[in-house]
Amino acid sequence: MTALELATVETELLSTPAGGIQRHIGEFWTAKQRQMHSLHYSNSYRASFKPELPNFFIQNFTNKGDVVADPFGGRGTTLLQAALTGRIGISNDANPLSERLAYPKVNPVTVQEIERRLCELDLSADIDFDAEEDMSMFYHADTFKELINLRNYLKNNRDDVDRFIEMTAISRLHGHSNGFFSAYSFPQISIPKSNQEKINQSRGVEPDYREIKSRILRKAKVSLKSGKIAELRKTGKQHLITTGDSRDLKDWKSESVDMVVTSPPFLSQVDYVQDNWIENWFCGITKDDLKDKIVQTPDLNIWKEFISDTLTELHRVLKKGGLVAMEVGEVKYQNMILNLDEILLSLTCSRQYNMKHFRTREIYVQSQNFTKLANCFNVANNKKGTNTNRIVLMEKI
Repeated sequence: MTALELATVETELLSTPAGGIQRHIGEFWTAKQRQMHSLHYSNSYRASFKPELPNFFIQNFTNKGDVVADPFGGRGTTLLQAALTGRIGISNDANPLSERLAYPKVNPVTVQEIERRLCELDLSADIDFDAEEDMSMFYHADTFKELINLRNYLKNNRDDVDRFIEMTAISRLHGHSNGFFSAYSFPQISIPKSNQEKINQSRGVEPDYREIKSRILRKAKVSLKSGKIAELRKTGKQHLITTGDSRDLKDWKSESVDMVVTSPPFLSQVDYVQDNWIENWFCGITKDDLKDKIVQTPDLNIWKEFISDTLTELHRVLKKGGLVAMEVGEVKYQNMILNLDEILLSLTCSRQYNMKHFRTREIYVQSQNFTKLANCFNVANNKKGTNTNRIVLMEKI
């Protein structure tokens, strides 16, 4: 079924120097939560899109065996959905944390393997607290000791079972229920230490002991409940996961990709370094490792140049006629609301940017009702913040 065959789709015509471009507005995938494979929900990740988004474009615009890629891979949503639908996935991100989250999803292991490995681990060794980061506002001392012992073990043990355990542990580092390792905190964002101290004070509590093995196993069972482990493992090594700049995808072969489904940073709406600082800490990723590698800018012209240079590199790796579905949103910029799909459209029509690289085929705007996550950020439907998925579908010329 194509987008235009769906009910409740409205279409408007945008005038550009290259001619009229249709923008379709409707509900192209369900607004319900957690409707796709359970591995998609293994980790919370700031500003990630729902798996229904890449699934829509993969199913409508590619065939089985095609190569589907994402230069801003995040938690590996496009990669996993490509694998689940019989495509070959490629994922890249400037933050090496992305590879830690994405690899285990396309190379999953069984609950039995995880349980056996956890039973073999001794996480009770004494540690030198003075040599470690002060995380006492998040973790009980005994929980922290287990966490450091696990982190030290994972530095030198990297088979697929270990990597799945690592990914699951990352998902449990902070949150708002007893299933997380931390005291009551926010699950989607690594909040600053001072903020956590204020939460503890307001709730009148100190971090209690949270044994980590049982919590890892419990979460792993939930992540793997949709099955398809054998099918994913069979094709897991076909996929490519890289770490680097989207403007220089040096490990991606020229003219090898059929479709890109991706979402770049929306100017400086999200701080990907600060918001993942606890995850980065656990993985041994320092601020120096990320310095100047993640583009987060409040300057629209710098953002346009960054996206333009990324599109130039995508033009190299795409096959002739290959497609890019780039998801952006609307942002507040200099006291006005910018629809970034219109900014992105202008890049494909401007001599300064990519006029001879891509042509915009159409734009999709997913209208949606927000769920509890958006409400946490005080986002009102279609009134405040980034409220819509706005996807510009471009074709390589």
